[in-house]
Amino acid sequence: MKLTLQHTLRCTPTAFWELYYDPEFVVRMHLEALGSTSAEVVSQEGDVANGLVRTLRYGQKPNMPGPVRKIFGEEITTTEVGTFDPATSSSTFTVTPGTMADKTKIEGKIVLVEKDGSTQQTFTLEARVKIFGAGPVVERFIEHQARETQEKSVAFMRTVLEA
Repeated sequence: MKLTLQHTLRCTPTAFWELYYDPEFVVRMHLEALGSTSAEVVSQEGDVANGLVRTLRYGQKPNMPGPVRKIFGEEITTTEVGTFDPATSSSTFTVTPGTMADKTKIEGKIVLVEKDGSTQQTFTLEARVKIFGAGPVVERFIEHQARETQEKSVAFMRTVLEA
């Protein structure tokens, strides 16, 4: 499964990244906007000017189809490791579920390009699930969740960036 989403934000790329990598903000976004049951910045090294690596862990109880719920349980605890490169104004990330991590590979990238006084964000995600008989169902669920989460994240960030 491959997904690409684009959004335009009225801010500079630097303002976006400073907010995106603000530990207090990202926890607040998960708890207030994304419906996470828990959120914690496990580690963050570096800064936006020179590049950084962040490990984020969060729990969610999404509305899952029966087969997905049977595999992953009621709540999914996820670890996300993101690496920001200021030279390319991009962040690559891996998302690892607490259950079936060895059968699930989720990777993505956020790239920002400044254009005409605004910032174009391109979000890409690729998920591969190797669970016999359920892989495609889980991949469709991941795509649905990613679309929903990205829309909510951008909307929440706009309340701060474009205020």
